[in-house]
Amino acid sequence: MFRKALRASGVALLTLSLAGVAFADEVKGTISKVGDEGREITVKAKGGKEVNVKISGSRTKLEGVKSRSDLKEGQSVTVEHEKGEAKTIKVGK
Repeated sequence: MFRKALRASGVALLTLSLAGVAFADEVKGTISKVGDEGREITVKAKGGKEVNVKISGSRTKLEGVKSRSDLKEGQSVTVEHEKGEAKTIKVGK
């Protein structure tokens, strides 16, 4: 009986811990617009869909460029974003 209760509580704890995990979306495409002095970009995906994301100076990880000011229209990027904020921006060559 104790084992069943222990197992059930373990499953419940695991379920609750995963419920709070948010998964970031990913978009691959080309920067079509840089706004607000590099604090926001619009990415046009290959299918034509446009995604706007905000860029944090402290929370957004940049790969392939040194700073937000290095982001330019026409660059190929892969952006992981969540709730409208970029988590990671990878700039292709």
